[in-house]
Amino acid sequence: MEEIISILVGWGLFGLVVAAFTESFCSPILPDLLLIPIALAHPEHAIYYGMVATVVSVIGGFIGYGIGSKIGVSAAKKMIPAKYEEKIRAFAETNALWAIFLAAMSPIPYKFVSITAGALKINLTVFFAASLAGRAKRFLLEGILLYYYGPKAEHIFTQHSEELAAVTVISLIMIAIGTYFIRRNKRNLQED
Repeated sequence: MEEIISILVGWGLFGLVVAAFTESFCSPILPDLLLIPIALAHPEHAIYYGMVATVVSVIGGFIGYGIGSKIGVSAAKKMIPAKYEEKIRAFAETNALWAIFLAAMSPIPYKFVSITAGALKINLTVFFAASLAGRAKRFLLEGILLYYYGPKAEHIFTQHSEELAAVTVISLIMIAIGTYFIRRNKRNLQED
């Protein structure tokens, strides 16, 4: 894996494009592993590199969405009992925006997000908007921090990745719990 990353880093911007695009539907290589060294080598272009990684990643996400919509539904039907299918679909539709946004900016490989969104037939506009915002929060923010802080920003990314992942997971759990209670209270008020 390190050899492939070295080759892609050597390709510069083209390597970043390849990594960001393919990570959206099949590759295990996270674009950050290329964005950081490439941006540090040319800090004056770091924001541009962050924008490129964002846009290309979202474009690749549509490939993942297509894969999910073609084969994800049949795979899900084999694993999910029919009586739960509608509940899962309703939950996904009502929480899609936040779920995609949070997952798109987290260290979770984006291919899981795009393929799952396709399998659940999430509205394409919602998928696009949440993906763009989440990927921008991740890659564009990295580019901005690398532009202004250089190697100091790299230290934040590499030394605190476990803490950032934990904060992301905790945030997802809190949002899910909050959403559950809000909806439950709405249902109770409607029943009264």
